[in-house]
Amino acid sequence: MAAAGDRINARCTRCKDMTGHIVVAIMNGEIAKVECCACKSVHKYHEPAKKKEVVEAKTVRVRAGEERSVAVQESKQRAKRMNEVKEPTVKAVKKVSSTKSEKANIKQLEDMQAIWKDRMVSYSNNAKTYSMDITLTRDEFVEHPVFGVGFVIELYPPNKADILFSEGLKSLRCICS
Repeated sequence: MAAAGDRINARCTRCKDMTGHIVVAIMNGEIAKVECCACKSVHKYHEPAKKKEVVEAKTVRVRAGEERSVAVQESKQRAKRMNEVKEPTVKAVKKVSSTKSEKANIKQLEDMQAIWKDRMVSYSNNAKTYSMDITLTRDEFVEHPVFGVGFVIELYPPNKADILFSEGLKSLRCICS
């Protein structure tokens, strides 16, 4: 409990802001009056406002012939699924995907990850550090500062190479030999 002369934070009626105050009077164990350290005004004590939870409102689109309650329910379910999936993984994408092309892309990604894992078995910390003027050959290991370790799958002279990293295939600039 605060005593007379203690410093506290309170809302100042003159400054219209949260400022430092000195307790001037206490009545029935409660702070009654305070003096603002910024403007020196003496006024009743106003507790700091509690922070309200910020609720993000999202516009719900209702399709023709659909009831609003159904659209709101679907929107809530979609938001719940999005909150459950924190980082995109192949398994999470599988649950959400529905079209043939999405399923084909997932299958291709899984195949690429399997190839990368098989190839990394033979990796022995002998990768070249990637830069745009690096000279590369096919099946060579490359260490990229963002993508990590990968290996060259295909060269496209004079200055491009497809490199397979753990997160997928990247086309990067290089010097082909």
